Amino acid sequence: MTNSIKKTILLLAAVTMTSLTMFSQEMHSLMFRKAVKSPEVTEAGVTFRFNAPKARKVQVAASWLDYNPANAEMSQERDGVWSITLPLPTPELYTYNFVVDGVTMLDPANVFVQRDGARYLNAFIVEGDYADYYKESDRPGNLEQVWYHSAENDMTRRLYVYTPYGYDHHKTKVKYPVLYLLHGGGGDEDAWSTLGRTCQILDNLIAAGKSEPMLVVMPNGNPSQYASQTLGIPEKTDIKKYSSNFDNYSSLVADIVPFIESRYNVIAKKSGRAIAGLSMGGGQSFYIGFRNADKFSSVGIFSSGLIGSSAIGREPFDAEKQVPGMLTTPEKFNRFDVIYLACGEQDNRIDGMKAFKETLDSKGYEGVVWEQCPGGHEWKVWRRNLTSFVQLIFK
Repeated sequence: MTNSIKKTILLLAAVTMTSLTMFSQEMHSLMFRKAVKSPEVTEAGVTFRFNAPKARKVQVAASWLDYNPANAEMSQERDGVWSITLPLPTPELYTYNFVVDGVTMLDPANVFVQRDGARYLNAFIVEGDYADYYKESDRPGNLEQVWYHSAENDMTRRLYVYTPYGYDHHKTKVKYPVLYLLHGGGGDEDAWSTLGRTCQILDNLIAAGKSEPMLVVMPNGNPSQYASQTLGIPEKTDIKKYSSNFDNYSSLVADIVPFIESRYNVIAKKSGRAIAGLSMGGGQSFYIGFRNADKFSSVGIFSSGLIGSSAIGREPFDAEKQVPGMLTTPEKFNRFDVIYLACGEQDNRIDGMKAFKETLDSKGYEGVVWEQCPGGHEWKVWRRNLTSFVQLIFK
């Protein structure tokens, strides 16, 4: 063995030993760092903890406190751990972040994390009431991430498909109805399954016999996106021009419905299809549903900015203008089992949504259901809307 080879071997050994020593020191540091439990939910309240001995100021920005960190200033104990105990909020799924010396960051002690557009948030559930539907079921369905071809803009795009407990592509002979469920502005195909807890809601309602077993298709309603931006795929620039962010989803009927009906064991007719969405997706559901009253049995519109447009600085909503004949020849469109309209009581879109409901009633539309519940333009409202809507459809 030459001297140069010996020197190389010795050098590699030294580097390896140094790396192992550094790794050992890092693991030692992690092992002996003070562990904290956060959040800790008890009947007395919810306690947040954060181990940051050198931080000067730590706060909690929480959803039920309007994400205002000034509402939850934490205090530091002698061991360097910051903590705060807040009164327990009502049953619901809540999100939060820590704000450490002005910098927003996740709670490292909590692995329950959700993405809301470009924001990442920690989450926890206060059990009870509707929130019990958001917990994991012992009869879970499956969530598939599926790629399909959309001819409208010549794109291969991704959508999510929930299949209920017991569904099997190869063995299932029963044909299931399908709910096409659309996200809001800033969201994507991931939003309803994560923030919306769609799978858990359906699992629990189906297991309790409160909802018909169904598939739920959750596509990406942003025409220029192939999929969620988390995949790092650049958006397509040369797409069809649309009149608005609401009237931009004809591809759902043209591309997605045929794809689902060719791939899954589903009821390929009007009685087996429903469409619903929140905010932007509510506007898209309006156009898709009422322009295709012969193809969908029910339509759900949650907190639509299209219908509540005057409250957010746009021209007041005119259903006849958007879908000619809707009000002058309602018999052509009055063909739904359920027209579900809902909004949060603190959402400024609520007056427009109520007015639309009253207009449909005055024109003799059947199956119109109105629901309002506490909350603004937020997920706690839309999760409740979904929970209500799926119990009404496909009966």
